[in-house]
Order: sequence, then C-alpha cells, then structure tokens
Amino acid sequence: MESLTAADPRVIGEFRLRARLGAGGMGQVFLATSPGGRMVAVKVIRAELARDEEFVRRFRAEVDAARRVSGLYTAPVVAVGIDDRSPWLATAFVPGPSLEGHVRQYGPLPVPALWRLAAGLADALRAIHAAGLVHRDLKPANVLLAPDGPRVIDFGIARALADPRLTTTGSIIGTPAFMSPEQVEGDMAGPPSDVFSLGSVLAFAASGSPPFSGGPGVSMASEMYRIVHKPPELDAVPAELRELVQACLTKPPALRPDLGQVAERCEQVAEHLGMSPAVFWPPDVGAAIDTQQAAVAAQVQDIQAPSDSVPAFPARPAAMRMEPAAGGREVTDPSRPGPPGPTGPRGHPGPLGHAGDPGMTEPPGRSGPAAGRANRRSLLIGAAAFVAAAAGGTAWLTSRPAPSAPQSPGSTGRGRTASAVATGSGEGGSGRTGPGSLAWKFTMGGGASDSAPYVANGVVYVGNKDNFLRAINATTGKQLWKTQLGEIQPAPELVGGMICATPGNQQFCVLRPAVGTVAWRLAANGGPASGRSWAAAGGSVFLAPNLETPLHAYDAATGSVLRSYGAPGQFWGGGMGTANGVLYAREDTGALHAYRISSAAELWNASFDALFGPPTGRFIVDSGSLYLTTDDGALWSVSAADGKRKWQYQTSGTEVSEPTIANGMAYITDISGTLHAVNAASGKQAWSHTADVFAEGAAVANGTVYFSAGQSVQAVDAKTGSPTWSYALPDSVVFGNPAVGGGLVFVGASDDSLYAIRA
Repeated sequence: MESLTAADPRVIGEFRLRARLGAGGMGQVFLATSPGGRMVAVKVIRAELARDEEFVRRFRAEVDAARRVSGLYTAPVVAVGIDDRSPWLATAFVPGPSLEGHVRQYGPLPVPALWRLAAGLADALRAIHAAGLVHRDLKPANVLLAPDGPRVIDFGIARALADPRLTTTGSIIGTPAFMSPEQVEGDMAGPPSDVFSLGSVLAFAASGSPPFSGGPGVSMASEMYRIVHKPPELDAVPAELRELVQACLTKPPALRPDLGQVAERCEQVAEHLGMSPAVFWPPDVGAAIDTQQAAVAAQVQDIQAPSDSVPAFPARPAAMRMEPAAGGREVTDPSRPGPPGPTGPRGHPGPLGHAGDPGMTEPPGRSGPAAGRANRRSLLIGAAAFVAAAAGGTAWLTSRPAPSAPQSPGSTGRGRTASAVATGSGEGGSGRTGPGSLAWKFTMGGGASDSAPYVANGVVYVGNKDNFLRAINATTGKQLWKTQLGEIQPAPELVGGMICATPGNQQFCVLRPAVGTVAWRLAANGGPASGRSWAAAGGSVFLAPNLETPLHAYDAATGSVLRSYGAPGQFWGGGMGTANGVLYAREDTGALHAYRISSAAELWNASFDALFGPPTGRFIVDSGSLYLTTDDGALWSVSAADGKRKWQYQTSGTEVSEPTIANGMAYITDISGTLHAVNAASGKQAWSHTADVFAEGAAVANGTVYFSAGQSVQAVDAKTGSPTWSYALPDSVVFGNPAVGGGLVFVGASDDSLYAIRA
C-alpha cells in the first residue's frame, strides 16, 4: 500500500481515492471510500487499453460475470464505470490476509479450520457456478480470509459458459500449480475444473505445498505433467481430510464430488469438532486474521495526510434549523481517545502458543501495526507481509518504502549548528507534535539502549537485557507480544516472513512475527550471536553456526539446510552479505569469497590479509559494491564483480558503525562522535558532523540522517550535514542505535525504554 502520487486521480465515480494498492497488466488498483465511508477496491483500466474496443468488450463481459455472482463467500461488485473515459470497477474491499500469505506466515491451517475453509470455498464455487461461470483460477492467492469466512476473488479470467469463444479447446488459462488436467491439456474446463482446483487449494492449506509440486527445483512443465498423469502427493495432508482432497483431485471430471454435498459434509464435521456456528474460524486463525485486519487499518490511517480543512455541513432549511436551548454550551467530547499509554497488554500465554514453543509468549494485541519503512542500514531482502488480492486480477501488498528524492553530496567540512535547530525533551517535552517531538514511549526493563530496534510492516521488534524480544505497534506503542529468548543486542530482522534474532546465549532463533512463537533455533556457539555475522536473501538465511560446519543456507520458514558453501569453519564468525543472487563471505584472515547462491559455485575470491583488520560483522552490498568496516576505523569499498578494492576511507576513531548506503552516499559513525558522509562512488568525504560524544549507527529516510549521540538523538540534512533537530533526555540517559519507519525514529535508551520520536 502506497500513498497516491501527484499523477493519480483523487476521485473515481463517487469514490474518494485514498491509497495505491497495486498494479497489474490491466491497470491500477486503488483503495477508496464510498460517500458513507466504506472501503472499496477500485480498478482503473489503463488508458491505452480503454481505447481498444475488443478489450473493452472483454472487460464488460468480466464485469457482467462478476455482477452475476452472489453469495456469502465472494467479494461483490459495488459499482462500475465501463463507459467512462478510463473504465473502472469497484468491489468490496477485504482487508484480511490471503490464504497463501497466512500459510506462509503461520504454517498449515489446523484441522477444524480446514473443514471450515473447505465448506466456505465449496459454497463460493456453488455461487459462481450458479451464475453460469467457471472461475478457472482458484488458488491460495485468490482466497482472502475474512473473520466470517473465506472470500473468493479475481474473476479476471472467469468466463461465461455461454461464450464458446472463451471455453473452446486450445486455450490454457490459469495458474499451473492449481490447474485441472483439462486446463493443462487445453480442453474445455467446466465446473468440475474448479472442484479439482479446490482440492489443490485444500492440499496447500493443509500441508503448505501444492499436491503436484514434486519438491523444490521442479520445472513448470514437470508439474503440469504430474497434474495430468501422476497421483497427488498427500502424505502431509491430515488423514481425516485426505479422502476429501483425493476425491476432488480425481482425474476424470465426471467423478469429482458435488459441491453442495462437499459444503454440507464439511460443515457437519466442523461442528462435530466443536466449532460454533456463531464463530467461523478457530481462535488461533481468528486472532491472526484480526491482527492482519488491524494492521491494514493502521496502514490506511498512517498513509493518509490530514485534510487542510473539514467541510462544513450544508445549512438546514430555516423550518428545520434547531436552536440551542437556553444556557446551552459547547461540550468537549469525553469519549475522544487520549494519547496511547506507554505500555501494551500483558497477560498469560495465549491460545496461539503451543507445547514445544520455548520461552514465554504473550498473546498479540488487537491494535494493528501501521505501514513502516525498513531501515536501510540492515540488509532487508525479504518482507513478511501478507498479500491480499484486489478484485479483478490485481494484488495489493503491504507498504514498501517510497524512494527518496536523489541526494547530491553537500559541501565538505563539519556541519555547523544552525540557530533554527528544533529540540525536544523526554515525555513529550513542551507538548510539540512536530519533528523531534516524542510520539510515545514504551518501558521494558533491562537496559534497552543495548538493543537495536528493527521496524517492518508497522511493527517494531526490539530485545533487551531482560531477555525478552518484543513486538510493539509502531503507531500506538502498544505491545503485541513478547517472547523470552535471551539478551539480544544486534537488531532482529525479517527474512522470508520470519523474524531472525541472535540472543547472547549463543543461539540463532527464528520466530513467527505475528505471534512471537519460536519456529526453530540453532546452536551458534558464539559465531552469529557475537555479532552480525549472518546474511539473508529472499527466504534464506546464511550463517556458519560453528567451527565444525560449513556456511549453510537455511530455509527461514523451516530451518532445513538448502545448500553449503566453503569448508567447515571457514567463515565462522566472519562477515557476509548478499545481492543479486550472489553470497559474499569473508574469512577471519580477510579473504573474501563470492558464491552463486543457487548452485554454491564459487565465482571469485580475493585476499586482503595485509589490508583488512579483523572482521566487524556483516557488510552491505549496494549498486555493484561491497562496503566493509574494520576495527581500525576504516570503511572499504570493494567491487562486487571481482573483489578488487575501489577505495578506502579512514576515520580518526578505532571503532566505526556498520555502514548505511542511501542515495549514492555511505554514512558511518565513529567512536569520537562524528557522523561521516562519504561519496559511495569515489570514497571522498562529502561532509561530517561532530556530536562530541560516541555516536551510534545511522539510519536514513526522506533526505535526513538520524543517529544517536550519547544523551540525544539527532537529525541532520543528508545533503549538507546541517542539523535539523535533536531530542535529548536528562539524568544521563543514553540512547542506542536508531531505526526509522512510518515517519518515526525508534531508539532504545538506558532508562529501560523504547522511544518513538517524530521524524
């Protein structure tokens, strides 16, 4: 979800556009509100397509098809503007997660939820078929999970059965993993085709994989061959559900089950298992859906800029105008919510925990996270964002950071203090609400300044000396959950939809970000736990856990070993990074190696024994260069193509932060309290700013650099280094490493608190 651009319309039909949800081949999808305030998804067709008469004809057929579908489990069409200059379609907006996103995030659904899902999807397909349609692309991404049941969306390729031009042989339409055999072979696909796809969707929901996938690395052609000629792989499907899935996946279409019988039978089983008719999902699935819906609501609120003015109500006719009673006065609404409290909900382990999840986990709160921008100083490759599809074949994603305007290097020399620098103070200071003022404070206990926060998808993840990792709503400051792991100092990170953390107890832990339960953990023997000596790419985590083991690529979701690189112990404790399908790993000696991630083939190696000091953890890869820091206060740039040195920048300190690369600049801080801005291409200093006390690592967003210096958090202009604001606390409170996202700077302090300061 992203803010509207200057080129976007503000109104379509009677709907006011609020944000961008996504884009597809047909056009742009917007989040909008009706005059009464209801949220809808509006798909606006691209201008060049709108001039194509054949396309408009097909779009009209799509709209007519979607409007004929009714039922409890489909997203209804609200309004259309086919004959407008840019044709558009508005459907009800479902803020829940997709089935695909939910399974990727939490794992397969529990058995009671599977029966309810099967009943709901069968009912939805019955409604589609009753309208004379075949969906033809039923897949997990096209199933949204609402609190009262699933919603089937995307009628972009559903076709009226009466249109022979669109149902004749020779036309393959659909998603390969969830196609029916008749679709694969290009034959006519009738309602039984959707029943086959239902079986594949249920198998995915029950096991996490399509039933004909054949495992990783299998080609699409092989998968399609399996659909036509091989039996499904259902070993991971719970035994009580296997018979239903097997029946749906019968090869001959005529032998597949009747959807009415499927829906009735599945609902009977769900009720037999104790599911109440008043509540569709079991508690764990329902709580996850609530959390996602709250997250979307917070995203919508966060992305909207306040209106300049509130329109006045039209004057009533004189005969209807009501005058205040004598002595009447204006009363302030006592129900208006005040500022959020400093702490979130606390309680016993909730229903989302289960035996075998080590540590203590608190249940997620109802307040959802707002959209956040990931800190560039961390190597964020994956994103754990749910994906929910907007109607008409386009998907919307959780918000991603909008690129800042290009920054040019400023003048050389130290930044001088500006007379207009804004200052703030603890607990809200003077009550200001502008940049540099306190938004909220969350007290944890245990010395939060030692733990760097991490922000993604509207949630702040932070650990501290009380041995808990916490998830905190970035907008409200309310705790969503906490899990006892051990003292965490390097910032956790989102990888492949999972939170990775390195507690000081020599473990590498991976948690489910929505609920905080531990998915898997690995004894690290001091390697990754002692610093940032691990990396990520896509859904994989790279680390060398001990001296007896090579560097492994682990699947972030399961912890299974995908492949290995180098010799045992070769990269233990060394720095590493990834970019563009390449893994870069550094030995203790300083030798640097590059491997193709997919094959583990070594691309090159380079030795810098005499040039590099001991490794200081992870390094950053950006725009064809590797950026590394050493314990003698140097920043190095090395070519990602061949490992050759490009330049070296030397500070006067002996300890420097991990570099942050943004808009052609490299930013580092040193132990003397100086923030350095270095041209990433040339290695020349653009400017420096000195705070006179030890400075923590920098975070960059929207043309501003944020860093901590002793008792203050400071913001300086990224082009010039000129100060813009600072936020200080009394009583010798010291700040740690900052993170920035969603218009806030998050930083832990030695008073056991996490602060959110307006950026």
